[in-house]
Amino acid sequence: MKKLTMNLTRLRIHSSVICLALAVSVFFIGGCSPGQEANSNAPTKKPTNTPTEAEVEVESLRTADFDYIYSLKRKDGEPMDSEDKKFVKNNAHYATNRFTLSKDETTIFVGSNYKFDPNGLDALKERFEFEDFSKPAEVLEKQRKEREAKSNSNTGNENIS
Repeated sequence: MKKLTMNLTRLRIHSSVICLALAVSVFFIGGCSPGQEANSNAPTKKPTNTPTEAEVEVESLRTADFDYIYSLKRKDGEPMDSEDKKFVKNNAHYATNRFTLSKDETTIFVGSNYKFDPNGLDALKERFEFEDFSKPAEVLEKQRKEREAKSNSNTGNENIS
């Protein structure tokens, strides 16, 4: 009987050691995704979506709350020359707030709070690749009505002595 008890104790110890070894193996094997090493301490890299210069500039013009935002590029893809720049300024509204030339000088970004003359706008569209990032017409109309209402509420409220 003593021998049987001793054999059962050994069997339990061996079973415990085997179970422990199996658990440790599963832990280390299961902790890695396919193709990843167990000792890899390298940080995982997430892809970053770096905005383009054009996206940054358009967002800057939106942040400045311009009503009309345009992007103009030469149709041949060449950098803007002095004649192109002069043409843009001559066909923009005279009170246009901002003209920005891209670093590679191929794009002029225009920010304005004033509506361009339709003939000037058509001339720009004909000469350049033209992208319009302006506020939607509904938003512009709503803002115009709000300004008018505010203007009307401010008139006639002054005390005249």
